[in-house]
Amino acid sequence: MKFKFDHTRPILSLLLWATLFLTACSTHQPAATHIPPKEPSITRGYTPQDLSNPRKAIFSHALQSIGTPYAWGGHDPARGFDCSGLVYYTHGSAGIQVPRTTSALFKNGRPVPKESLVPGDLVFFSSPKKKAGLHVGIFIGNGKFVHAPGRGKTVQIAFLDNVYFKDHFLGARSYIEPR
Repeated sequence: MKFKFDHTRPILSLLLWATLFLTACSTHQPAATHIPPKEPSITRGYTPQDLSNPRKAIFSHALQSIGTPYAWGGHDPARGFDCSGLVYYTHGSAGIQVPRTTSALFKNGRPVPKESLVPGDLVFFSSPKKKAGLHVGIFIGNGKFVHAPGRGKTVQIAFLDNVYFKDHFLGARSYIEPR
């Protein structure tokens, strides 16, 4: 029995792959700069007057920053955020001046018991990789906080009961007047 080579099969296969490749390339969207969602689902229902409340303004700006790239020393959405820069930006957007560094934020904020956390409070963690290093996030409720985790990552939500954060929790502080 002789093997007969079908010359049309490789050509059809090549045409199929070329079509798929060109289709994929034509639908590629260029990397966009960070544009926060107009209304994150978690803040749905807030009206503009609600954002005059500092806690809600901080909460809203923190959520709108999700996806912003980490940038050491960054403190705005256009350049990116480091952990304390995110706090500096969200609080500044609510009209509250806070220190720029994590250690100063921890030192100067009003202590808040962990069981009394409300959205807008700050949560602090030790950083075992850096001597005397601290990390900060913005509590958003339900055991969650928003933070800028580090190089190569973006602003994201994390959980206080995550093993790492549970083991390294140092305390909470607030720069918002108590209710």
